[in-house]
Amino acid sequence: MAKIRLRGDRVIWFIVAIFAMISIIAVFSVGSFLTKNNPEIMSKTSIYLEQFGSVALGFAALFLCYAFNYNFYRKIAPYVFGASLLMLLMLFVPAFQDERNGAVRGLKLFGHTLQVFEFVKVGLILFISWGLEKYYKEIRTFKGFFLKLLIWVIAVCACIMVNSFSSALLLGIVSMMVFYFMDVKFKFLALTVGGAIVLIVALFGIYHLALAISPKAAEAAIFNRIGTVENRVKNFAGKEKDTTIDLTKLSREQLEQMDREERQSESAKIAIKEGGIFGKGVGNGTARYSLSMAFSDFIFAAIVEETGLIGGIVIVLLYLIFLFRCISLSFKCPDAFSQALVLGLAFLITTQAFLHILVNVRLIPITGHTLPLISHGGTAYLVLSAAFGIILSVSRTVSKMEEERKAAEAAAAAENGEAEAVTTEEDNIELNA
Repeated sequence: MAKIRLRGDRVIWFIVAIFAMISIIAVFSVGSFLTKNNPEIMSKTSIYLEQFGSVALGFAALFLCYAFNYNFYRKIAPYVFGASLLMLLMLFVPAFQDERNGAVRGLKLFGHTLQVFEFVKVGLILFISWGLEKYYKEIRTFKGFFLKLLIWVIAVCACIMVNSFSSALLLGIVSMMVFYFMDVKFKFLALTVGGAIVLIVALFGIYHLALAISPKAAEAAIFNRIGTVENRVKNFAGKEKDTTIDLTKLSREQLEQMDREERQSESAKIAIKEGGIFGKGVGNGTARYSLSMAFSDFIFAAIVEETGLIGGIVIVLLYLIFLFRCISLSFKCPDAFSQALVLGLAFLITTQAFLHILVNVRLIPITGHTLPLISHGGTAYLVLSAAFGIILSVSRTVSKMEEERKAAEAAAAAENGEAEAVTTEEDNIELNA
């Protein structure tokens, strides 16, 4: 039987495996809230099997993406981006919308719901990587940079912002990080960031002007998330007891969501505090009964309650090690596409992870981001597993190139050694003669 050998960065392989184990254990442990509220249709066993299935599908996606040479992703990058952009636009078609908590993020297709933003994240990174290589001459000017790359980033972020301000912000930050590390001129990035700030301030200004004219303006689709964002920031800053005037401008769904998020945030803070240094032990946490999103948006807080500060530090270190391994890998990449692809996917995964962690420890307002490869499975788990597979595909190619280089150097050294031995033998014969 042929021996299966996994090439690529062994540390990243190890981190993927550790994340999978943490995910299965954590989701099973904190799933009590679901069983408490749905005992007839859901049990601890069903939660475990569901997450185990998500992890299995995630690994299938990872191995599938790992099996392809990274040059395959260069060829399909614009088509993947086009498909993800089409799905994003379909969110504005009522027949396909899956609306939850006052926002449309899911797409109803063939009886299933797809979380479109997850596909768009990876699709945009693929497109940026492809564009940086293909248009490397054109993007030397701001006009070329804007028309070839930036306009697509703006379009995607604008479409996403209607239903998720934090996801649009995440993609914008990750895109700027990739551009910076791929040596796009700093003044181009400064102009971009400055323009984005002006546009966002203008949007909020228009929102308040519209409210002054008619309170019903808050219900307009274009302002769907503006009120939610404002009140999240106010709640985070300790102004949740603000005047009722602000509250009357919000829809009933927005008010319910605010109340739910505030209770979730408080429960997460309590869970982390009670976890202490070593935690209560796996399965012994109590905040899961009040944290309805303990298996997804607040899974880090639930893990810290059960494993303590030690467990939290381990998770943070795993993401940091993964990031540093990817940065190290990018320096070895043979071309701009593979370098930008590794950096982009690594920045996407780690930035989302730290946004999740910062929300859980209440250092930033609520964003709704899950913890990559640890939170409850679904579309996000599948797509981010595929992202890990793409990174490992690049890593495999780099490892193979290094092995070939070392083999060539060894062969050259052996040939030089033989040549030197022959020369020495000939010299000895001449001396003896």
